[in-house]
Amino acid sequence: MQAVDFTALSAARAEIQSAWIPARVEQIRQDDYQTIKLQLKTFAAQRWLVASCHPQAARLHMGEASRGKGARFSFASTLHQYLGGRVLVHCVQPQWERIVRLGFARRPEQEPEVELHVEVMGKYSNIVLTDPSGQILALAHSVSAAQSRVRPLLLGEIYQSPPPLSGPIPNPDEPFASWCARLSVVPGPFAPTLFKAYRGVSQTLAQQMLAEAHLPTKVHIAELAEIDWRRLWELWRQWLACLGEGSYRPGWTTGGYTVLGWDLRAPERSVHTLLDRYYTAQLQADLLRARRSRLQQILKATLAKAVKRRAALEQMLAGAAEGERHKQMADLLMAYLHQGAEPGARRVVLEDFESGEPVTIPLDPTKDLVANAQAYYRLHRKAKRARQAVTPLLEQAREEVAYLEQVGATVELLGESTDLEALLEVEEELVQQKYVEAKEKPATSGETVPFHRFLLEGERLVLVGRNNRQNDRLTFEVASPADLWFHAQEIPGSHVVLKLPPGQQADPEQIQLAANVAAYFSQARQSAFVPVIYTERRFVRKLKGGRPGLVTFRDEKVIWGNPNALPDRGT
Repeated sequence: MQAVDFTALSAARAEIQSAWIPARVEQIRQDDYQTIKLQLKTFAAQRWLVASCHPQAARLHMGEASRGKGARFSFASTLHQYLGGRVLVHCVQPQWERIVRLGFARRPEQEPEVELHVEVMGKYSNIVLTDPSGQILALAHSVSAAQSRVRPLLLGEIYQSPPPLSGPIPNPDEPFASWCARLSVVPGPFAPTLFKAYRGVSQTLAQQMLAEAHLPTKVHIAELAEIDWRRLWELWRQWLACLGEGSYRPGWTTGGYTVLGWDLRAPERSVHTLLDRYYTAQLQADLLRARRSRLQQILKATLAKAVKRRAALEQMLAGAAEGERHKQMADLLMAYLHQGAEPGARRVVLEDFESGEPVTIPLDPTKDLVANAQAYYRLHRKAKRARQAVTPLLEQAREEVAYLEQVGATVELLGESTDLEALLEVEEELVQQKYVEAKEKPATSGETVPFHRFLLEGERLVLVGRNNRQNDRLTFEVASPADLWFHAQEIPGSHVVLKLPPGQQADPEQIQLAANVAAYFSQARQSAFVPVIYTERRFVRKLKGGRPGLVTFRDEKVIWGNPNALPDRGT
């Protein structure tokens, strides 16, 4: 993940200074321990100021409101006490430092009553609120003397700015020869050498400079020709001019973003939009990976237990099946009492009523034939009771295994950053099914997660459920009785519906494309071809008392779906 460096922070601060001073604080929200959002309002606009001390994504920029109600944190409550209704009157960045100080007053023309220090410094990032004397009123996280002897940060103590960075300050008037000589003192790769030689330079800046100069990212200083030095020098002066003028060109690069227009692949309308889009996507992807991995571990362990329980019940039922054999032997003994048996015999061979084949029956030598028959009848009754008790338990165990396999397949398919909300719904479902602790219940936004959509020729729409909740809603609320319903045959996967106008039917090509979609959104996605069943939606029924996503169906047909031949995505 690309970190906000001095240049990006300067660009964001410049846009705040130009468009959001002064601005009134309307609301304050805190989504997690590291990120706060201040809703700012001017005469012209209203937007959220995002400040984060995330160790990999510390940043400051204008952004969008989070979905949902947010969480309750004491830090946000304290900020609301001091900043609610106040006016943002200044936004200052100390020279060549990754810190921005936001000043708040009661009126635009007044001096700040409190300052919010946003320190964007990697794992040392923090957000600190101080009064005019510098006393700390609130902070995102405390730093004790044991954690840092150089700069402890504690509530009620006097705020100390971070120690200044070492190294020379970049000078626009520095001659070309001096600049080259400074970088050539210790031969090595250009990017890390530039990073260490001057303040305000990041590894990202140095690498983007090389990319803009069409030079390898790991090029050594000794490999640079005169023309390379001149091109890098021009870019160096361009960077200093951008900082001095506050003129930036935000946009997307091959692996991240730029605010200088270097290595540009696509422009963006503002620095704030750029940073908000980039870090929202990156953090959602990180959160998705973490929650997905956690759910996969829970489901793997739970499924293993369910499979083991199913096997044990199947073994018990197989043992109970011996009860019919015991009844047969008891019936034979009672039918052939007149033949008797040798006293103390351990077995007797009798002819089967139906097949006429000889049947060997073990005997208890201490009992007569009647007592042996009664013992076999008791075993039969015991097996019958066991079968009656085990059969419903086995049905439940099989249903649980099918459900867990279905949820596991769903989680496996939710791998895109846009799938986060759908994954949180799965987690919420597992809380309701008591597979996840209630205290771990995720905070979903409450908004409806859209189905996957594919558009076929003739304006036919194919809809795909992303999880069990969506599968149920798609099949039993959205789909019409005459729509076609698809699912991978005996393979965990999503419910897929081909929408049809009233009175119309799907042609073979549309059915094939919908089957391809069902094959793709199944556990057999990596296969060349997948068997897919389809039927009219009216022939699909939800299991009575069944778990989410589990259905029965009839009048189905089977078609082979190709997961590698998907139709176009719909909008």
